Amino acid sequence: MATSPLSEMAPFDLDNRLMSVLLVDDDESLVDMSSAFLEREIDNIETTTLTDPEAVLNEVDEGNYDCVVSDFDMPGMDGLELLNKLREDGADLPFVLFTGKGSEEIASQAITAGVDEYLQKGGPEEYPVLANKIENLVEKYWAETQVQRGFLAIESAEEGIGIIDEDGVYQYMNEAYAGVYNRDRAELVGEHWDVLYPPNETERFHDEILPELETTGTWRGISTGVTKQGDPVPERLVLTQMDSGGHVCIVQEISQTDELEAELALKNRALDAAGLGVVITDATQEDNPIVYMNEGFEDLTGYDEEEVLGRNCRFLQGEDTDPDTVAAIREAIDAGESISTDILNYNADGDPFWNLLEIFPIADDTGTVTNFVGFQREITDRRAYKEDIESQLDWLGEFGHVLSHDLKTPLSVIQGNLELAKELDDTDRLDDAVDAADRLEALVDDLANVMQQGDLVTEVHSVELGDVFRSWDAFETPPESLDVLDSKPILADEHALVRLADNLVKNTVEHAGEETAMRVGTLPDGFYYEDDGPGIPESERDDVFKPGFTTKEDGTGFGMVSIKQIALAHGWEVTIDESETGGARFEFTGITEP
Repeated sequence: MATSPLSEMAPFDLDNRLMSVLLVDDDESLVDMSSAFLEREIDNIETTTLTDPEAVLNEVDEGNYDCVVSDFDMPGMDGLELLNKLREDGADLPFVLFTGKGSEEIASQAITAGVDEYLQKGGPEEYPVLANKIENLVEKYWAETQVQRGFLAIESAEEGIGIIDEDGVYQYMNEAYAGVYNRDRAELVGEHWDVLYPPNETERFHDEILPELETTGTWRGISTGVTKQGDPVPERLVLTQMDSGGHVCIVQEISQTDELEAELALKNRALDAAGLGVVITDATQEDNPIVYMNEGFEDLTGYDEEEVLGRNCRFLQGEDTDPDTVAAIREAIDAGESISTDILNYNADGDPFWNLLEIFPIADDTGTVTNFVGFQREITDRRAYKEDIESQLDWLGEFGHVLSHDLKTPLSVIQGNLELAKELDDTDRLDDAVDAADRLEALVDDLANVMQQGDLVTEVHSVELGDVFRSWDAFETPPESLDVLDSKPILADEHALVRLADNLVKNTVEHAGEETAMRVGTLPDGFYYEDDGPGIPESERDDVFKPGFTTKEDGTGFGMVSIKQIALAHGWEVTIDESETGGARFEFTGITEP
């Protein structure tokens, strides 16, 4: 639990305050001696001496004394009569009877009269005792006075002040506090605080306000109470945690102006809860500066109010922000129109993010646009998904074109050779037809392989990378010269990963031969596969994964497509480089380990 701010309050500093003591005795020499002894015993004392008891009444009334030390036996008025007069006049400061005429009768009378201390005069040894009694009485008097003044201030305060214990029960409240809710405090003290709030606000206290109070030690904001008659009471509330576990409440019913602020605060909370970044700009000022931002905007961009207010929204733009999008936004603002668009913005750390920006004009009663309100929502993931879908649609279009061409070619060869074989009775033509049929079969197999990738990656679990590449029985062409240099578990669909490995090995065998050395190893966020074959020229690496691309006369061009599709289906990235021996090197990254 956070330390309560109340615990940081400094205690009353008694050491730096002078004790003002009035000494009363009809013997001038004795009272002067008492003053000297006390000033020697107490560092922070200031004494005043009087020999006439009658003068004490005016002196106490006009002066500022913390204690009276009086003799008992004095002409005209004895010490106890003086005490009675002072109390009748409302003076409640400590009174010490310091008398040379001591008896049990006088002591009894002193106690009855309400003397704070009774001490018989003696030699110098009595003054340390007297000094100690004075110090104790004055410090107690000061403390009680401070408490009394504080209590009177609380009782007379316009703000409602209440104290709630650790169980949420009111232990004290002033009349102003009860008056906010049109109640009497007698009916609220001893009740739980939730009697003053409707159910929805009680829920907000439990879910939002009290947890923050527990964490930070204080909470301030706008809330809504309810009167005895059930009417809502918009209020400004400050809660401060106490070390005892309860808390102090300060409440004030808010005015009509404050109601507008409360309404705005409620709307701000609603906007923050919606996860939107919101800014309001002032169209009447030069360069349309931002004059308001919510917490959602700070969370989205990483900029705080000091960095944002007074600036135009263009500070979020960067080097890769589309100028045509910026121009469209500027055109809409100049025309006082709304606009909704995607824009690439940059946060406080300089990182780009895609922002769904919606801007709406706000006009005054004359129709003049005075402000714009902008809503921002990060759509980086959505944008990436959209681009991926568009990429796949482009790929499918290209795939369909290649598919149409590559299927028609062997079919035409088959049909033509069969017709010639029939007309010319040339059986050699049948061999050409069989070769074309074999090519068509290989093409259909590869096409089926590619089209199945979306179905393959369905059961992702921990797979040992090395085990997959060592499972030669799964390969169409056994990789007799494949070496697994190191391995690690990765999250993958095992069947799809086997197909990927098979295509990698098949590609090496088809282009470099069965004896070509192949190696598999791990990367910090993935793995690599490389061989010692002729490699892939840098100029062709961008085309390798395109459907139908092949450097072999009888190749289908879909083996590499299958590799790329399996990687994409897992959410991996695949790149082509050159191995140390000049062969092909495929790196698969973005892979998650279990």
